Amino acid sequence: MKNRLVYLSLVLTALFWGANFNLGSWVVRTLDPLSAAAWRFLLAAAVMSLYVSWREKVDWAALRRHAVPLAVMAAVGVFGFNVTFFYGLQSTSAVNGALIMTLNPTLTVVLTALVMGDAISGRQVLGLALSLAGVVVVVTGGSWTELARHLHFGSGDALILLGNLCWALYSVIGKRWIRGLTPAQTTAGTMVLGAAMMLAAALSANGGALQAPTVQAGWALAAMALFGTVLAYLWWNNGVRRIGPARTAVFFDLVPVSAMLIAITLGEPVSLGQWLGAALVISGVMFSSGALDREPRPARQGCQVA
Repeated sequence: MKNRLVYLSLVLTALFWGANFNLGSWVVRTLDPLSAAAWRFLLAAAVMSLYVSWREKVDWAALRRHAVPLAVMAAVGVFGFNVTFFYGLQSTSAVNGALIMTLNPTLTVVLTALVMGDAISGRQVLGLALSLAGVVVVVTGGSWTELARHLHFGSGDALILLGNLCWALYSVIGKRWIRGLTPAQTTAGTMVLGAAMMLAAALSANGGALQAPTVQAGWALAAMALFGTVLAYLWWNNGVRRIGPARTAVFFDLVPVSAMLIAITLGEPVSLGQWLGAALVISGVMFSSGALDREPRPARQGCQVA
């Protein structure tokens, strides 16, 4: 039952990150990417710090002991991923970005095998293949002509690929080198450090001043910070801790599907091919992650005879 809740939280994480695509593309129309990312993570870090102070006793000794891996996680998973993602989308197509993002589970599985020595099962390979095929169908609407027309590799694609590597490293580092810290404190530590890096980069790029968002952009950034950052990172780190980075990573392929579902609510038409692709993605994620496996029931205690 507990793992079922982990899987549900990871599905919601993918939904929130899908919403971030829509909110983020709207925010950067009035804010430069670095300022937008800085505001998002400054707010998220403040909320996450308050949450940890309220719910848990902050283990300062453990935080200091894990200062190096937390700083690396912040550099790659907060700063690196978001900078490469936002700047990459400025010079590549949505089709390319979505396709390259789906390589993240594969990268995570490979890195997990290299760093932690975990074996790659045939089940994982098949599940990843199903998910990747499904995402290709989703982003192309089932049209191979559309895929051939958009698919090319340029500087923006390289940035998206680099961002994928950053996120895979974030998951593997947390599983391999973080011990004795709860997911909440791990999330808070990486967010505070990542927000500081984002702020320093934004100030440097904007002559020492952080660009202020409009009221509408401020509300969008607040939604991204609370749902697409605090809850999403918290649930992701909990998934990595509970079911491992390889199984958690496959839920990343649900992000394009969630973006498609949000597009439906906004009145955009969805083709039969996209529905088929969504079904393939969901099947691959459920199969590869083990979410459909039955958890063993606790043994019933019978009466003992003296």
